[in-house]
Amino acid sequence: MALLSAKPRFEQNGLTVPFITTWEFERTSIPRLSIRIPPGGGAHLTYADENPMDRDHHGVLWARQGLARGKGKALFPEVHAFRQRRAMFDLLCQVCGGNTTEESFDRQLYVMNSAKGMPIQEGELTTAPPVCQGCAPEAASSCPRLKDRHVAAYAEYNHPWGVSGILIHPHTLKPVSPDPVEISYGDPQVKWMIANRSLNRLSGIRHADLRTFALVG
Repeated sequence: MALLSAKPRFEQNGLTVPFITTWEFERTSIPRLSIRIPPGGGAHLTYADENPMDRDHHGVLWARQGLARGKGKALFPEVHAFRQRRAMFDLLCQVCGGNTTEESFDRQLYVMNSAKGMPIQEGELTTAPPVCQGCAPEAASSCPRLKDRHVAAYAEYNHPWGVSGILIHPHTLKPVSPDPVEISYGDPQVKWMIANRSLNRLSGIRHADLRTFALVG
């Protein structure tokens, strides 16, 4: 049964637009960068006009992205940074935005791309939020990244591990690489990150049936 959710659902071309999908008017921006040196030391990256919404619960700086869900066209390949971050932290369903802990407090269902040909592993890192059981079949059949090549498992624990994003050089304030990097919260380099994805480590893995998404064993 799908979770009851007060969050609106949108469709485009007959497909449900997932909660974490970016819409065309939700533009990403990187404000002017600066360096802050607190009284006790420990220089870190900041925005010249930083506000409280710019950092997550671990103090990491995030890219800014507009909030205009449902406005314009859905950009299916693109994930909205803030909604992904919320879904990872609050264990919201990536499709409907409902709270997956209302369906099962003990474990959450993850449906992920199986490009590597491997099932979800114990201790695996992921940027994919969970899904509720009611949304799992739709996600697996409609999402281009999951259709005909997905794996599914329940995780008993979802540990915030770190972020993916742009690493900034502390002297030039330019990107170290054009490609996104993954850095743990315990790494000193995280204070020079502009994050756009949260990463969780999954443990207590129990695999799910790919047809019914019921727990196996």
